[in-house]
Amino acid sequence: MPGDIGAVKGKGLFSRLLTSLFAPEADRHHYFILWRWLGDDWIILESLGHKGLSVGLLSFYRGDDVIFYRVDCPDDLRFQAPLGLIEYGRSKYDRLLILKIIAGALAALARMIFVEGRLRKLRAEDLPYATNSALVCTEAVDVAYLSVGVSLVGDVVPLPSALRQAELDGVIYLIGEFG
Repeated sequence: MPGDIGAVKGKGLFSRLLTSLFAPEADRHHYFILWRWLGDDWIILESLGHKGLSVGLLSFYRGDDVIFYRVDCPDDLRFQAPLGLIEYGRSKYDRLLILKIIAGALAALARMIFVEGRLRKLRAEDLPYATNSALVCTEAVDVAYLSVGVSLVGDVVPLPSALRQAELDGVIYLIGEFG
C-alpha cells in the first residue's frame, strides 16, 4: 500500500559495522517508501548517497533481499506520508549526518569507557541529533511520517537500529518480502 516502507538487507563493511556497533541489531540498512502503483510496478521515494532524495521503481530491487513494513497508523495518514516527503524533493544526501554519527559514536564510546566503566552496544539515543534539509534514507522515511504527525523513532537519530526498535515497539510491523 502507499506509505509502506521497504528495507533492503545491508551488504559490505559499513553494514557490518552498523550491525555490530548498535542495538537493537538490524540487518536492514537501506530504506525507501512506496508512493504509487504504476502499471506493474511501484514508484518509490528514497535517499541515495550519490543523488539525495530520488524517485525510483521497486523493480530496481528485484533480486535483492527486501522486506516491507507497515506503520501502525490510520490508512489516510499512511497514504499521505509519501506526499510529505515530496516537499524535500531537492534535498541532498546528508553526508554530514554520517560524520556526526561517527563522531557521536566515538564520544559515546569514550563516555562508556570513562564514565560507565564498561563497553556495550550503542543505541540511537546515545548520539546527538538535529534535523536539517538533507536526508539519509532512514531520515527520509521518518520525515515522510513526521509530515502527517506520526513519529517512527521519536527524537533520536533515525538509524536502522532505531527503526528496528520501532518494530519491536509495534510502531511498524512486518508485512512481507520482495525479491
